[in-house]
Amino acid sequence: MQGIQTTREAIQSELQYLLAWSSHAEMPVQIPVLNRNGELVSRIVIEGEEVHCSVLKWLFGDMMSKSDFANRETVSALGKRMAALHQFSRIFKDGSSFIRPEYGIAWVHTMLTKLRSGEAMGVITAEEFHLLEHAISLVISRMKGWSTRFETWGFIHADIHYSNLIRTSRGISFIDFGLSGFGYYAMDVALGALFTASELRDELLSGYTSISSGIIDITQLEDLMFLNISDYYAFLVSRTEKHMWIREHIPSLIQLCKALLEGHTVFYHMNQVGIRI
Repeated sequence: MQGIQTTREAIQSELQYLLAWSSHAEMPVQIPVLNRNGELVSRIVIEGEEVHCSVLKWLFGDMMSKSDFANRETVSALGKRMAALHQFSRIFKDGSSFIRPEYGIAWVHTMLTKLRSGEAMGVITAEEFHLLEHAISLVISRMKGWSTRFETWGFIHADIHYSNLIRTSRGISFIDFGLSGFGYYAMDVALGALFTASELRDELLSGYTSISSGIIDITQLEDLMFLNISDYYAFLVSRTEKHMWIREHIPSLIQLCKALLEGHTVFYHMNQVGIRI
C-alpha cells in the first residue's frame, strides 16, 4: 500500500484517533500498544527500506461474511454502529499535526487518472473510459455543492467491508483503519450499503438515522457508491493479474455509468462491481 496513510505522521494520527475513541466507544476497539520507548509508532528497517509499524490489541470475535448482511437485525445494527462512529468523529479534536487522507474531489481526480492509465494499457476501451469520465465528471459537479460542515464531513473509516467487521460478544466492531481519513460520513454508509442485500438497505439507513439525526440523500449515496466501485477498478488497473477480472466485470460498471448519466435511481440495483445486468 502506498500513499500518505503509510507515513509515520499519518499512522500516528490513526492511532491517536483509536486511542481517543476507545475511551468513548461502547463497542470493542483495537487499542494501540506503546513500544518500549513509549511511542505508538515503531521504525524498522527491512532490506534497507525504512518501515513504520504499530501493534494493536487483539479483538476477539469472528470476521463477518456476506450471509450476515441478509439479516435484518444485523443490518440495522451496522447502521447504528456507523452512526456511533460518526458521532464520536464530530466531537473528536484533531491537532495541526493530525494527517490522514482526504476523500474529496482531489481523490476523485486521482482515481480518474488511474482509470485513464487503464485505457492506455488497453484494459479499458476508449468508449468505456469516455463513459466513465462523463459519469465521474457528473458526480464531481454535484460534489461541488455538497456541504463540508461538521455534520456531514469528518473522520471516517473509508474501508467498510466484510473483512473489516468483527462480530464480538458486544456486537459489531470495526477493524483496520488503514485507509481512514476525512470524508463525507455518507461514504461509510454507501460502503455499507454496497454489501447489504438490496431489500434491506432501507433497514441500514433506518438504523443509521435512529442514532444520527438528519436526512439521507439517496442521490449522494448513489454517487459515493459509484465512486467507491470505480476506485476499486482503478486500484486493480496497476495489477496485471487482475486485468482479466476487469474485462469480465466492467460491463456492469459501464451500465451503471449509463444509468447515472440518464438520471435513473440505482440505489437498490447496485452491487460491488457495478449494476446488476
